[in-house]
Amino acid sequence: MRFMRGIVSILGIIFLLTFVLFPFYWMVITSLKYETDVQTLHPSLLPSKIRWSNYLDIWEIVPMGKYFKNSVIVSSVTMVFATVIATLAGYALSKFRFPGRRVLGTSFLITQMFPGIMFLLPYYLIFILIKDKLGIPFVGTYWGLIITYTAFVIPFAIWVMRGYFDTIPSELEEAALIDGCGFMGAFLKVIVPTARPGIATVAILSFMKAWNEVLFATVLTNRDTRTLPLGLYEFQQEYITSWNLVMAAGVTMSIPVMIFFTILQKHLVSGLTSGALKD
Repeated sequence: MRFMRGIVSILGIIFLLTFVLFPFYWMVITSLKYETDVQTLHPSLLPSKIRWSNYLDIWEIVPMGKYFKNSVIVSSVTMVFATVIATLAGYALSKFRFPGRRVLGTSFLITQMFPGIMFLLPYYLIFILIKDKLGIPFVGTYWGLIITYTAFVIPFAIWVMRGYFDTIPSELEEAALIDGCGFMGAFLKVIVPTARPGIATVAILSFMKAWNEVLFATVLTNRDTRTLPLGLYEFQQEYITSWNLVMAAGVTMSIPVMIFFTILQKHLVSGLTSGALKD
């Protein structure tokens, strides 16, 4: 009986992995095909002939270099802003007691109940109003996207950081204060290093949010500030879409996220294991 349960478990894991990884496999395989192999009614699981030049063509047909730079700038700055704000706010909500603390913490989750498309027109009108009244442009600039993405990722990021800070014993900070550290010294030298798994999680979430977002980028960018997700649309022609180039661009677009996740993965794993060992 135990042997059969093991077999069923292995088969279930294989099925789940196949279900999850097959779309990524199909994207990679399609990115290596000729356009004639993609447009057929019965595409094969393997390319008849590999076409590596697809990865070179995407940089020539579409200004992917400029879009890549725009995405890196917007995503990196959003990640820094969101991580710093969420770390400070999460610590305040976790360690300080002040009127309205619970209401404020709950309000962060309530904001996640509304779909993002509801805020598209208000954000656009607010940015246009700021430009008309103050002469500060946000539509068509990096800052419009950075402010928007940071505002959307901060509520959930604060909630995540608050949960991590709740697991850190107050005795650690008290011991640092007794040893002569000031408040900021204890926070930077003791609390922040202890909360690195949470900070890494927030950094990954905020970076991926800004890197993959399409809806607001469609309205708040122009030709000079367009990001990578919007660049994929430019491979679509009037009557045909070059899916092999779209998939090649998709693979290229996913590489920075995979590298970033791999670098911070050890912090996520350490956070899970340390949380499992806490009393």
